[in-house]
Amino acid sequence: MGRPEKPVNSSGGVATQFARELRELRARAGNPTYREMARSAMFSSSVLSSAASGNRMPSLQVTLAFVAACGGDDEAWRRHWHAATSGYAQPSPQGGRPRRPSLFQRRGGAPPHQLPPRPRGFTGRLTELAWLRAPGDTPRVISGPAGVGKSDLVLFHAHAIAPEMTDGQLYADLGGLRHGGGVRPTPDAADVLDGFLRALGVGEDQLSGTLDHRAGLYRTLLAERRLLVLLDNVQDEHQVRPLLGETTTSTTLLVSRKRLLGLRDVERLQLTPLSRGDSIAMITAALPQLAATAGHDCDRLAELCGDLPLALDLAVRKIASRPRLTLRRVVEEWRLNGNTVDWLCVGDLSLRQSLESAYRTLSPPARELLAELARSPDGALDCLPADQEELAEEIADAGLLTHGDPYLDGHGLPPPVRDFVLGVVEPRGHDFSAMAGPVSA
Repeated sequence: MGRPEKPVNSSGGVATQFARELRELRARAGNPTYREMARSAMFSSSVLSSAASGNRMPSLQVTLAFVAACGGDDEAWRRHWHAATSGYAQPSPQGGRPRRPSLFQRRGGAPPHQLPPRPRGFTGRLTELAWLRAPGDTPRVISGPAGVGKSDLVLFHAHAIAPEMTDGQLYADLGGLRHGGGVRPTPDAADVLDGFLRALGVGEDQLSGTLDHRAGLYRTLLAERRLLVLLDNVQDEHQVRPLLGETTTSTTLLVSRKRLLGLRDVERLQLTPLSRGDSIAMITAALPQLAATAGHDCDRLAELCGDLPLALDLAVRKIASRPRLTLRRVVEEWRLNGNTVDWLCVGDLSLRQSLESAYRTLSPPARELLAELARSPDGALDCLPADQEELAEEIADAGLLTHGDPYLDGHGLPPPVRDFVLGVVEPRGHDFSAMAGPVSA
């Protein structure tokens, strides 16, 4: 027999009442141990125990896992969790006092729902999604090279957890590059902050203070509400520092080509290209009839796209729009003509545009190193000289390499990046320095 369970924290407000109800459910199930519940719940015993502690509201996934382990009504508890976290007056599955209405209901408004549409063709990334779903109170930075699928990964995750974030979802694109090549002014923290505060129902009289005053007000709202905040295409730390705060109820996600090392107390995930299996799965899902009889061509297409989700997405969309095209024809044309980068464009989306926006931020020495990488037999350098490590980091921050070793220890540049450097930049002598300006992640 284990140690007696600690009493429910009586000062947790809604979390206290919710925890008591979870304990009542567990008692009716015969008081299984948390270790026994963990075997079927797929959460650790400590996470399940914390859910019934009253210290804080558990997430929806943890709640439903707890309920399933105790044989409770999944749908009833799902509604009860949303009621408890949003403040709607609704009784619990065991009965109980109604909740007080939330700030949005009292004002007659609605929470903001600013997320762009979810990426419908999203495939794979199970390890990365598990990392994003893991419990944690600190902001998370998702970084990686151009075209690696950072925004799609985070949007897919954001839509999955959006129902839990009952006070709304906030979104801002902090890049300066529009689809189609147009450039807009890069939003600064003050612009984003004012937009978020208005979306959260803050009156104009509260927006006339200093930046620090408005940032403090925003951090208060982060701490008091359950908000999801997605900051996409972050250019530097200065853009987002005023938008970060201490909270156990809200979630902030940052997407950037850079690792944003100047930010303290954040968790970081660096994306690399898809596994070959996930790349082929992405092609097969988009082109089921063509891919069914062309396994080798699927593999070759994935290889030529460097397993980059953006390149793969553009390729399958272009092939799908042209019924006469086959995977083999596309692969052979790329192999013979080396026109991968120019071909990968659909409407206002272009791989070349994404790579150019990265290249134009590089210093001349970094461009020289990138060209050296592209000219090497396998697009790699087996041993990078110590004095060039900073240049490699600059290239990675721009979005043309992955930070660390993968493209510098024999694995090479992704084929589209190598083709871009050899076939677009060098022969044509493009000078992107005159285009210096904001870029998209």
